[in-house]
Amino acid sequence: MPRRIVASPVVVDGRVTEEKVAELLDLEAEHPELEFKRSIDLSSTAGTVEVTKDVGAMQVSGGYILGGVDDRGRLTGEMDGHDLRPFDQASLQQKMLRYLPRPLDLRTNIVEWANPGEEETHTVVVIFVAPNPNGCAFFSAHGMYRKQDGTEKTVFRTGEVFWRDGTASTRMDQAGLEEVIERRIERAKEDWMAEQQEIRRQERQDLDAARQGRELGEGPLGSVSLDLPARELNLAVLELIRRDDPIAVQHLLNDATARSRLILESGDVEGSLSALLDRLICLAAMLLDYEQEPWFERVIDVLVEIYGMSVTEDDVRNFGYSTAINPEALAPRAWLAIIERVFALGGLAVRRKRWKDVRRLTLQLPDVVAAAGSDRNWLRHALTMASRARHFDREGKQLSLLSLARSKATELDCLRSDGVGADDDVLLTSIAEFDFLSNVAAIDGAYGLRPGRVYYSNFARFYQQRIQPIANRLLTDTEMRAAMFTRDDAELAAALQDIGKRAQQEGWRYDGFAGWEGTPVGEFIDQHCEPEGQ
Repeated sequence: MPRRIVASPVVVDGRVTEEKVAELLDLEAEHPELEFKRSIDLSSTAGTVEVTKDVGAMQVSGGYILGGVDDRGRLTGEMDGHDLRPFDQASLQQKMLRYLPRPLDLRTNIVEWANPGEEETHTVVVIFVAPNPNGCAFFSAHGMYRKQDGTEKTVFRTGEVFWRDGTASTRMDQAGLEEVIERRIERAKEDWMAEQQEIRRQERQDLDAARQGRELGEGPLGSVSLDLPARELNLAVLELIRRDDPIAVQHLLNDATARSRLILESGDVEGSLSALLDRLICLAAMLLDYEQEPWFERVIDVLVEIYGMSVTEDDVRNFGYSTAINPEALAPRAWLAIIERVFALGGLAVRRKRWKDVRRLTLQLPDVVAAAGSDRNWLRHALTMASRARHFDREGKQLSLLSLARSKATELDCLRSDGVGADDDVLLTSIAEFDFLSNVAAIDGAYGLRPGRVYYSNFARFYQQRIQPIANRLLTDTEMRAAMFTRDDAELAAALQDIGKRAQQEGWRYDGFAGWEGTPVGEFIDQHCEPEGQ
């Protein structure tokens, strides 16, 4: 079994928004990637040196520092009224560079927040520390200050390296060194792969010249393979489609299916299968961009086929009866790997306004799973099974599937082919919009079943403003409405009402979805639904 790294509940994605603050405070405890400080005083040498120590330590894996918060994640109010100008991103970085070398990637924000159940808000300082590309940072100057008793305290010295040992920022030891080495090895692997891809690209250019400009698509069957880098694979497939060579494209997809089966037999979900799924989802994204519907559908069919490979009907039934699944079980790991990519692709489909494809990405389920009769689409099925296998459980907290999808969209350029940046907040918003629209399509596609069995409102824990515009648009955009929901207004109102109730139950603890009241959707529900209790 390939080595599996235990994930942290802290998603180190670089965001410093109010929404991110809510996510971090909900963890209610410090982690290697999360430091809570009751107060941060940058007006004193002592305060500056102490926070520099944490910034230096966090450059191993990246993380967040929150000022004005106690070790249980409750606001202290001790940052209220402080001069916050030193926490400007440029100012803070300049202070840190007195002790730390470049590169140093920091992002900051100041938010006003309230403890759960309280109305009074307090100031919270948010500092994001990006991982150092060199693996760690050597302090470039002594960090010293004079204590109140007159003695001098040395926190760190020139040339020392700190890391996060649990929730403490400490001098590097053997375990810390091993973590740095492991991260450097992983980065070296990525660099080696990039180098090999460049070598192959140059070789193909030389081959093209030798063949007097013949296109790669004119080569023998199998020349276009999954071993090509994603961008070159996409261009080659596009050329095959342009030349009307369906056999070569089908050969590629058949190879993807055969490889997936062998990979699943080996159990390497996090390595080989993930790499293959990245190729397929990038291929699907390219076909969506160029409106190649038949081939887009075929790639989705391949993903559905892979989804069903790891189980028998008996396995599906046993998983369905279980309230807890072994986290090492193969199928839920594979299902989650597929679906987090589907959600990321769904965000692109929303941004491209490809409403039929949003529905298509929702209403899929392999026959082996459908035969059990308990599920109607793979989005809800994968979420349920991965949750039972505790794949979202990070030390007692639940990580959102949408956060995983956003990380995948950030990682793969092909899922941002419309020019959206890796750090652009639109990325998460579009994935949340896909989630909402998939709820609507799921209810429509499983008409007659209890709605709660066919969807889950992942969007609810994020700010309602992310999905409210797309929900309003559903009521007026005839093309979107026709793709998402084929029934009458009364049934749509009932569906939106059910989604709203469930989302409100999920969203209250995250300061997320609050309900449809006062929105066009709420008015639509009032107009077409009987008042509750009648």
